[in-house]
Amino acid sequence: MEGYNIGIKVQGKRLVGRTQDTLNIAANTKSSITKEDKGNSKVTVTGHTITLKMAGIVEVKDDGTTAVLSNEEIMDLALKTGPDAIIPVTYDRGSDIPYGGDGIIMGYSEDSSAEGSATYSLDIQISGEFAKQVNNG
Repeated sequence: MEGYNIGIKVQGKRLVGRTQDTLNIAANTKSSITKEDKGNSKVTVTGHTITLKMAGIVEVKDDGTTAVLSNEEIMDLALKTGPDAIIPVTYDRGSDIPYGGDGIIMGYSEDSSAEGSATYSLDIQISGEFAKQVNNG
């Protein structure tokens, strides 16, 4: 995805953030103190919370051209529930092996300026594993 790091696939459409992509990985930890630790806390990483933000969302067509989505289309994505709310997410920095997993849209934001232009963004949280997408074929 040249020029785009984060992409989602919804209803056969490849959507990317045109103006901003953000990836955050935060460790989930568990603290413990045992007699052997002599009162010092030990922290263990038990997993990760992975969140992404896409802003200025556009559809990338098969020929590489882009089409702007309306705010209604983006809001409809954010309002999905149940199994329809789970979407495939890809994080790709160009020539690197992409990472992917299932995501859930956790938020929708709309920012506008005095000039009348607006930016729409989606906040996505990974549900389950987020791993390298190695092609074994």
